[in-house]
Amino acid sequence: MIRLEGVTVVRSSRIVASELSLEIAPGEAVAVIGPSASGKTSLLETVAGLTAPAHGQIHRGLDGVDEPASKSPTLRHLPRVGYAPAEAAAWPVMRVDEFLEVAAVSAGLIGKPLRLAVQRGLVFASCERLPDHRLERLSDGQRKRLLLAATLVHDPDLLVLDDPMRSLDVDGRSEVERVITDLALAGGSIVAALNDAVIGPCWSRVLLLNDGTLLDSRDSHRHPTGSWPAWSVDALDAWRRSVASSEHG
Repeated sequence: MIRLEGVTVVRSSRIVASELSLEIAPGEAVAVIGPSASGKTSLLETVAGLTAPAHGQIHRGLDGVDEPASKSPTLRHLPRVGYAPAEAAAWPVMRVDEFLEVAAVSAGLIGKPLRLAVQRGLVFASCERLPDHRLERLSDGQRKRLLLAATLVHDPDLLVLDDPMRSLDVDGRSEVERVITDLALAGGSIVAALNDAVIGPCWSRVLLLNDGTLLDSRDSHRHPTGSWPAWSVDALDAWRRSVASSEHG
């Protein structure tokens, strides 16, 4: 169970997320939508343990143990969390297999488990024939799949994804949705920020953020995409305009 209680996040003296309270249960896949600069990434980084809240508490019940967040969290303190930012770090000369090895070592894997994790990652990223390729030679879609593969090397119980569908083709999206569904069925928790207008069937709940405030939370299975009249129309329209602007800008 992941629980946020009155969490406020501040960046450069500006409040980017305000008084957020929510729970993410085991087996839940939660999509976070909203306009650009609505606080989605700040929420994800706080859930993942990369950013400490200025106010409020975060409780992570991974392995059934409820642990308040530390004041200076890092992913090293949260070994059961997998976090994928929207883009990979700018390491163009690193090889594909080296990128996965760094992720595996950072997650504490050594020896045979490390080698198996790298092989699984190469398959997931469709790079099994490209282990010695430099990152700069990969397509945008291949880099995105590789980033997601690196996030999964240690089989995390909590998966935090920022814009996971960016640059992916239909097959890539389907594979990511399958991973999300499988992890949820296994009792894991997933939370992701979506920056497009497509909300797939793998998501069990959808949150709407605007200006750092949680406006609404809905069960996606009871409110299929495109038929949520109870959502805040103004905020959802702003989000859709933001998506349209980024796609045609």
